[in-house]
Amino acid sequence: MKVILTKDVEKIGSFGEVINVKDGYARNFLIPSGSAVVATAGNLKQIDLVKKSRIKFEAKSIKEADEIAQQLDGLKLIFKVKASPEGKMYGSITSKDIADKILSFKKIEVDRKKIELEDPLKETGNYNIEIKLYKDIKCTVNVIIEPDKKQSEEEAVSVSQESLEEISETEN
Repeated sequence: MKVILTKDVEKIGSFGEVINVKDGYARNFLIPSGSAVVATAGNLKQIDLVKKSRIKFEAKSIKEADEIAQQLDGLKLIFKVKASPEGKMYGSITSKDIADKILSFKKIEVDRKKIELEDPLKETGNYNIEIKLYKDIKCTVNVIIEPDKKQSEEEAVSVSQESLEEISETEN
């Protein structure tokens, strides 16, 4: 059965392509899910019109994504976090945290799903995080996670006080 794809379908084709698939696959999956319509003369004309408008929309989206990529590429985001002396954090930095930091810094809203972060960051250090803004448009953001100085100073003071108490107890 010949169908016209109304969405990009993985391993099958992209929007607007006329493909030949088995009847059952078309009737039971593609057409009910809205991924395809039966290839008729009327549907072919309609898809051509939609393709033309989609090309204009994609050109605009690519231009916007390029502008955003130029603004974000090489951006340094510094997170001050509570961490142990070994560099392990008492929590983690997620893609949502990175997106929120970008929004507060640059006033650019980035979808957290577009931030390519396999696992949350749980240690202090420098990380280069890639953001996929559009199909082939990516940028890299430098995330720096530093221990909070106030917190580490408070720990040092409390440790020194405990050691002083231990010394005074041993002297008695």
